[in-house]
Amino acid sequence: MSAMVISNAEGFAGMVKPLEDYGITNIHFCSAREKRDIDPTAIAFVPFVDFIILGKEAGYSAQINSILREAKERQIPVLHESCIMGQVNN
Repeated sequence: MSAMVISNAEGFAGMVKPLEDYGITNIHFCSAREKRDIDPTAIAFVPFVDFIILGKEAGYSAQINSILREAKERQIPVLHESCIMGQVNN
């Protein structure tokens, strides 16, 4: 399985192990700190992931909104970091 994680570097580092424990072996990192122009490679990658995970520090930007719109059009589930972390800690 594969996932795109939209987060800062610290949040991403904390999610890698729990995601691997769920069987997600292909993890693509999209930096939430990049608030500038939309990165077309990140949007183009969306159709190839099983999930998109929003880190708690993801915030909102034009790039994130474009990624989420693409995920919605392709019916790719979008989860919040708390869903992943909460399940692992229970």
